Amino acid sequence: MAKQSRSTALIGASGEHYVAGYLSGYELIVAVPRGGIAGCDLLVTNEFKGRAIRLQVKTGTQATRNTKLDGNIFLWSTSYKVIEQNDTQLWYSYVWLNGWPKSENIPEVFFVPSTVVIDCLQACRDSGDTWPYFWLRTDDAQQYRGNFAALEEVRHQENRKDAREDSSRQNTVGWLALAIAFVAVIIAILSWIYPAVSR
Repeated sequence: MAKQSRSTALIGASGEHYVAGYLSGYELIVAVPRGGIAGCDLLVTNEFKGRAIRLQVKTGTQATRNTKLDGNIFLWSTSYKVIEQNDTQLWYSYVWLNGWPKSENIPEVFFVPSTVVIDCLQACRDSGDTWPYFWLRTDDAQQYRGNFAALEEVRHQENRKDAREDSSRQNTVGWLALAIAFVAVIIAILSWIYPAVSR
């Protein structure tokens, strides 16, 4: 049992390191949270100022299956806990090692937004499955295969939102300062016109 747990941990670690190297190869900054963040294996950003995307990595050595109903699918064991983690800043990286590194095949990586994972797990739980898993038809999986660009776009959208909020706060402060200055001028004028007021 201990050997199996150790093997599973090593497989998970290999997937995390592979994804980190993959994204770093595209000039993204990838960091492993030092203190550990629940539901987060990697933090991903770039050299520009802005929020980081939280990435949870799920790795499988046998992530493919053929079913009568849906045909060829990818699937990974995924806890029902993800249903409570609905956050645009949280993405999932599903890795199929595909025999790597003991074969010449290279792993396949799928970057999936948390909303898609939650919908799948919700349906899985509603159907009464005791083994929670995330799955995709092979055709549907193509839109997520290696598609870190979608992940980057979400990060940029959040950064633009932050910039708008900062600009709005700056405008509010600016108008408040202008109003205070205007009141001060009015008081000064009244004090000059009516000296008695100042006494």
